[in-house]
Amino acid sequence: MGAAPAAQHPLLRHGRGGRRGGIHRSTLSQSAMRAALATWARAAVWRAVRLAHHADFAWLLPALARLPLPLAYGLSALRGRLNAATGRDWRSVALGLRHIRRQSLAAYALLPGPPTATDTKRWTAQRFATEARDELEAQLVAANRLGELQCAVAAADLSMLAQRRGRGLVLLTPHFDSFYLGIAFLARATGGRFNSMASAVTRDPRVDPAVSRHFEHKYRGLERCINGGSVPDMEDGLRPFYRMLQAHETLVVLADAPVLPGGAAMEVDFLGRRRRLAGGALRLAQRSGSDLGAFVCRALAAGRYQIEMCRIGSASDPETLERAYRFLGDAILAQPGRWWAADLLPALTEAPGPGEAALDAHGKA
Repeated sequence: MGAAPAAQHPLLRHGRGGRRGGIHRSTLSQSAMRAALATWARAAVWRAVRLAHHADFAWLLPALARLPLPLAYGLSALRGRLNAATGRDWRSVALGLRHIRRQSLAAYALLPGPPTATDTKRWTAQRFATEARDELEAQLVAANRLGELQCAVAAADLSMLAQRRGRGLVLLTPHFDSFYLGIAFLARATGGRFNSMASAVTRDPRVDPAVSRHFEHKYRGLERCINGGSVPDMEDGLRPFYRMLQAHETLVVLADAPVLPGGAAMEVDFLGRRRRLAGGALRLAQRSGSDLGAFVCRALAAGRYQIEMCRIGSASDPETLERAYRFLGDAILAQPGRWWAADLLPALTEAPGPGEAALDAHGKA
């Protein structure tokens, strides 16, 4: 018996046949071919997306940071609209999913309200525009252009910061508006040494190398602006952060982080209900005898910003933590679209699981 005739190859079958089952086999073959073509098309699209994504971070963003500020901010807004239209975020591209938009929409539904479809559409567009602006701001700092940016800080807030000299300070802020620039602005306004936390997740092998370089430039650029402070990876351990606070320095910690596996957790009123968040910042502040506060940095116009702070207090006072999260929650609810980590909200709503350490506002498990 020889090989089957070419006409009998599944890809060449016409769908007719005198033998029983021929039409069924043809249908299966056509379905398999369509599935294979769809898989190939999806892979081709993602290859194109990743190439464009690499070019964006490798060349476009640094180029924007060299332009006059009004033009740079205008093009950043356009870049944000394109990202919103395509659902592009560096995490989405790393995972090959468009999950950030979907999870952000799910988060908006959890906010007090409830929001309308028009609200969520507007907030989603603002979310991508705000993240795009943050990426531009990081490049501006890396390009040594912080001096061209203006920021208003209330005299009362500066006085409050000055009065707590002699104690460490943990400042909470979420992935909201221009928080990254806010760290540099506070260091510039006070002359004090500020520190923050980075994460090795930006060097995950799935993350585009250009994106990893962007974050490296972002953190190292910030270090040049915070009066000798540093931005180490949190995965390297907590000792460096305890040393900062014991030296009466300021440490800025993201307030909207979910609980890490095996990490400390705390429960606090935030965005309309009792929520479960990472408790490392509270633990750092309490064990080092530091104070606790919070701030947000708002973008007003191209190159113009404003910092708002809540009253600083002892980390051992439960009201200090609750006050900080009321302040941050009010800021987010006033402008939900500027909270560009809203996709994390569903992970902040679960009750503590069995065997996990949950801290209350007293820092007790």
